[in-house]
Amino acid sequence: DNRLQQNSALQSQCMHPLSTTLYHLPASIGDYTDFYSSREHATNVGIMFRGRDNALQPNWLHLPVGYHGRSSSVYPSLASSATTSENDCERNSVGGEKMSTVRRPCGQLQVDPLDPAKGSIYGPCKLMDFELEVAFFVGGPTNTDYEQDHNQQHQQQPRGRPLTLSEAQDRIFGYVLMNDWSARDIQKWEYVPLGPFTSKNFATTISTWVVTSMALEPFRCETSAGVQGGGGEPVPLEYLKDPNYGSYDVNLSVSIQPSSTSASTQICTSNLKHMYWSSAQQLVHHSVTGCPMNAGDLLASGTISGKEQHNFGSMLELSWKGSREVELGGGEVRRFLKDGDAVIMKGWCQREGSGRVGFGQCSARILPAIPFPYESSKENEDESTAMQPEERYTNFKLYGSWWSSCSWTVRIALTAKGIPYEYDTHIPININLDEKALTSDKHSSINPMQQQVPTVLEFMDGGNVVRITQSLAIIEFLEAAFDHRGGRLLPLDPVARAKVKEIVEVINSVTQQLQNSSVMGMADSISGKEVLGNEFRKQAIMSGLSSVEKIVATIHSISSNGGASAAGPFATGSFGPTLADACLAPQLYIVRRFGVDLEGVCPTLVEIEKKYNDHPWFQNAQTEAQPDAVK
Repeated sequence: DNRLQQNSALQSQCMHPLSTTLYHLPASIGDYTDFYSSREHATNVGIMFRGRDNALQPNWLHLPVGYHGRSSSVYPSLASSATTSENDCERNSVGGEKMSTVRRPCGQLQVDPLDPAKGSIYGPCKLMDFELEVAFFVGGPTNTDYEQDHNQQHQQQPRGRPLTLSEAQDRIFGYVLMNDWSARDIQKWEYVPLGPFTSKNFATTISTWVVTSMALEPFRCETSAGVQGGGGEPVPLEYLKDPNYGSYDVNLSVSIQPSSTSASTQICTSNLKHMYWSSAQQLVHHSVTGCPMNAGDLLASGTISGKEQHNFGSMLELSWKGSREVELGGGEVRRFLKDGDAVIMKGWCQREGSGRVGFGQCSARILPAIPFPYESSKENEDESTAMQPEERYTNFKLYGSWWSSCSWTVRIALTAKGIPYEYDTHIPININLDEKALTSDKHSSINPMQQQVPTVLEFMDGGNVVRITQSLAIIEFLEAAFDHRGGRLLPLDPVARAKVKEIVEVINSVTQQLQNSSVMGMADSISGKEVLGNEFRKQAIMSGLSSVEKIVATIHSISSNGGASAAGPFATGSFGPTLADACLAPQLYIVRRFGVDLEGVCPTLVEIEKKYNDHPWFQNAQTEAQPDAVK
């Protein structure tokens, strides 16, 4: 049915831009159940912990194994790109769109993995993992038994009744991607005898786009098992025999994007066809005892793995219980997930003649654990700390000037975080400073640095007006307050962050100092000639940029020779811009005004400049794009 495709008026009524869309849970989830239905995954885990001969438990081929999860900790993925290309998904996952976050859990860890008798200690999870899953929402009326005892004074809640396979198929409303996060070391200690508990209840992330069963029907396929009960294996009991047994050809992938780079590395691919128990069988077995299934209930597949190593759907399998490394781009490796890692899951169907059906993204970034004793409790938590950053910090206004390098850098940071702001020039001056303007009431009311033209970020913190001057202080605030949002100019990795700040320190201590007109005014007054001050400025800035060139060239030389540094195109070898690039941009622009041959002095920086000039964070921040720019 292509009526919507051909009707532009109808499109304008029912379609909305992603930029104006609020991502939230698709339904009010009453109950959440996680199954264990991929034979390939169950076999891998069984081999690791029980050996190849006992990989599957005796009941596994007889029924869909599952356990009840926590619906209170199912969170929506805030970054979703269902209508964008694969390349757009990669960029948007760490660029202008928001990304969900997950806090690394703390809990009880076994002191000696080989000797449970030694007991446990408390601490943050060290073996944090993702699980690649697909989940479905239940729809329709509750499966109730309406027979009631009319002699009862108070009518009881209707009892549930088992669903048939035909009924179950009609009750599956649609599917989402899911990352059912796992704390493997906490799980190892607690799972006997009742299964996982706190190791699985801290967070589950789902994509926010529900793909209906009807939309997936053109992609129906056999499961990787083909048939159930073949080769002498158990035949499902009558209530589980599915005449339409099969799955859907849904391509799945997982990528990891470390905090030190804006590029992600795909570490596995899988497919929903790697399921032994179908969604309908899962739902039927869930209701076999008469359990009521309500609209909005969420049922998940369990980790979906294929037979080959690159098809494994968890770090537990990819690293084979931590015994081998998983390579990421830029020389980084993982056995399990680190703080700052973003896990990005994608799903899509595509066949010739059927078009493409996308699931969007299921993505979230890992935040560090909060250790015990907790720094604050609900009793002493004030209202401001309980608010989300977008609620607490509002009405951003940037006072600056089109030619100010500090303003330029802050504009890049605000764009990277996707924070809307009002722009204003706090003093009515142009490049030739007016001393009277610098001491005006308007200027002095917001400027603690008399005789200079600072950049000032003004915003509301609850009911209080806050003003921050100095570009680095402003960016530190934005990174800390909105660490979950947009891009990151300061990497979480200590070494990567130190490299960024090394470059920034050189810029600030040499080249940036000599852009202050008050400093140059003093140089001119001492020399008595403006040309001497300008020559001094030119030589000093060139000296500073030469130092930056050496640092950056060394980083890129190590990368090109196969060293441990990332091999990205930006200043610190990262795949995305950092604060080093944001501070470098105005310096190269300004030094050109003095006729410096940048290609001869710092060729590496010039090549980097070409990269960030094409980046959306930088394009809108350039001087000529500002409303007060002198054309």
